[in-house]
Amino acid sequence: MIEFREDQPRWQQAAQVIRERIAAGVYRPGSRVPSENDLMQEFGIARMTAHKAMRALREEGAIYTVRGMGSFVSPPDTSSPSKA
Repeated sequence: MIEFREDQPRWQQAAQVIRERIAAGVYRPGSRVPSENDLMQEFGIARMTAHKAMRALREEGAIYTVRGMGSFVSPPDTSSPSKA
């Protein structure tokens, strides 16, 4: 379990942990991310908290969900010009 700070909602902190794991390559593009049940177990959070974290990640495009299969890391955004 992670230790949550009191200055930010737990769902935001859980989503940030997943973002950091994606950035670090722990979860690679196309790989499966933990389910809401897995997040509940790992972080010691309620289902709604896990759901809000996953929804936030989906809305920002970090992950996508395939019904019946789970959630996966989105491919990198190649539409924006690269910084030279």
